[in-house]
This record gives sequence, C-alpha cells and structure tokens, in this order.
Amino acid sequence: MNKILLVIIVLTVALGAFTFFGNKKSSPIAAPSTKSQESVVTPNNPIVTVTLTDLGFTPKDTTVKIGTRIIWINKSGKAATVSSDDHPTHRLYPFLNLGEFARGSSLQAVVGETGKYSYHDHYNASQTGTVTVE
Repeated sequence: MNKILLVIIVLTVALGAFTFFGNKKSSPIAAPSTKSQESVVTPNNPIVTVTLTDLGFTPKDTTVKIGTRIIWINKSGKAATVSSDDHPTHRLYPFLNLGEFARGSSLQAVVGETGKYSYHDHYNASQTGTVTVE
C-alpha cells in the first residue's frame, strides 16, 4: 500500500514539473515580460507607454519600431490583463499574453517583428488595442 502511494506521489510531482517547465515556449516576437524591470531610454531602446483606464487602452492604436519596449500601466482601478486576440483563446499573438496586472501595476514587452497585433483586456474584452510594428 505504501509503495503504491509513493508511486502516485512521484508521478504527480513529475507530471506537475513537466507541465510547469515543459510548456515554456520562447517567442521570436518578444522578450519575456516582467512586472518590475527597470528600463533605460536610449535611441536604440525606445519606450512607449499605454495606459489602461476604466474607458480602455490609451492610445488605442500604437505604432512602434522593432525593438521598442511597450509598457502597459493599469489605472483602471481593478485587475486587468493584456491578452492577445482572439478572445477568449488568445492564440493569435502569444507574445501579447502578458497576463493579469493589478491596479497601479504595469506589464511590458519588447516587440521584435513587423506586423499588426491586436490585444484586449480578457476581463473586459470590449477594451481593445493594436500595436503596429514597422
């Protein structure tokens, strides 16, 4: 009986580790986002800020150059997300699946390929935005 329980525990831990570590995919489009990374503004490392309020993302449409760091700041008064389209699967642009951020906090991503990318707040899918990378 104890051996069976031990085998079940080992398999559960192994499956959990595989699920956590095995599903990490790197994106050729963006560097990993962080909630508290310091940024230095230089011509080679431009920064653009998008603010989320209770009315939505401002600016709603953002045009940037490759390598630009975009910082989303949550001033909506509640938890929100930056999630790639389409809703609710978020599969079109995985680098924009930045997850939840609390009111007053921020998320960021560095864009690495040209294109037009749409996103939304998963908790309020009517709040949308686009990033056009030239």
